[in-house]
Amino acid sequence: MIGLAGINHKTSPIEIREQFSISKEEIIPFSELLQDDTGISDIVVLSTCNRTEIYFSQMKYDNVTASKLIYRTLKKFKGIENKYWHLFYNYGNSEAVRHLFEVSSGIDSMIIGEDQIIGQIKEAYQYCTDAALTDAVLMRLFQKSFEAGKRVRSETKIKMGTTSISSAAVQKCFQLYDSLNDKRVLMIGAGDTGRLVLQHLNKSGVKRITVSNRTEEKAKRLAERYRCAMLPFDQMGNHLFLYDIIIVATGSSVPLVTREMITDSQEKRENKPQVFVDISVPRNIEKNVEEMENIQLFTIDALQKTVDTNVEKRMHSVSSAREIIDEIVDEFSEWLSSRSLRPAIKMITEIMQKVSNEELLTYYKADTEEKQLAINEFSTHLTQKYTRLFIKNLKEITENGKNTESLQIINKLFNFVYEHEEIEE
Repeated sequence: MIGLAGINHKTSPIEIREQFSISKEEIIPFSELLQDDTGISDIVVLSTCNRTEIYFSQMKYDNVTASKLIYRTLKKFKGIENKYWHLFYNYGNSEAVRHLFEVSSGIDSMIIGEDQIIGQIKEAYQYCTDAALTDAVLMRLFQKSFEAGKRVRSETKIKMGTTSISSAAVQKCFQLYDSLNDKRVLMIGAGDTGRLVLQHLNKSGVKRITVSNRTEEKAKRLAERYRCAMLPFDQMGNHLFLYDIIIVATGSSVPLVTREMITDSQEKRENKPQVFVDISVPRNIEKNVEEMENIQLFTIDALQKTVDTNVEKRMHSVSSAREIIDEIVDEFSEWLSSRSLRPAIKMITEIMQKVSNEELLTYYKADTEEKQLAINEFSTHLTQKYTRLFIKNLKEITENGKNTESLQIINKLFNFVYEHEEIEE
């Protein structure tokens, strides 16, 4: 049985999620405690800023019981006393499979279609596999999840357009110019948004970047991380003319870039065009600069419209993505169901072979070697024929292992035959 116990951004705030977060270094100690407490040993732990999910494979408990036991062990491991079970979700078999496929496809992410999650899933799976925490079922499950994520991203438009303000700001710059190779960019602000802008610029191959911030130490750290230049904040106004693109993202309550600064910059640049992108709240570039010649100003409101449009387009791809996921869920479920037939098939084969061997003993006194060979060949043929017939009927009656009630009855029947034969011996 495949199961899942988890908590994510849809069910709980960050203050609670972070209590259940499991670092890479904690996975093995947690798995050891889980095995001691519950006997569940086959798991994959996926823990990110938006979710902590524990996927497991076991045959000892029903799904709800197993999930509750995992939740209790996790609370014990993390030293959590408050009750949070109502914020957890638990799924079994096809529901757990479908959930994982939706996560890997980016459907369940805070930003639909984002790519980061697939890398996080691969890393979690690889770590748990290397630590010998996964069985054949979990291995197959996660391999299929990678297939689902790849197909959804390649066969739908779920990745269409940017869905964050920081990436929208950079995308806007690329829309205005054929290339940014010869453009100089100034990033004013070294907070989370400024960092993301620098990350996008760096990833896009932009080389001539400078960062400026009130707290010089923060600007230095970002400049070192993204290999860009640093401009002291008190010199920012006098050096605006050097830059073709100025992006501002700070928490200042008053405008940091004024019309006067830009007028001075334009004079020094001999009226060469400049682009200003203000993604601060409240605005950090004076409103009246929009009227100036050779100046283009884009605010967070304009960029947010682009983001909202892209999010809407991605939402339209969700139904197509779910069709692909349903197909892969069915494939995996078929494999999992047929896997449950293996014990019964093995038992049928062993019993038929045993009966054949016992019956052959009475014919070993045949008067010629030729007759003995003929009897052996006929016996083997007959055994194989009826074994195939039994297995064919087994698959039909149990719907290839999906009808668990019929499978249980058949398992009991052959177990009874096998045990009865053992007693008779």
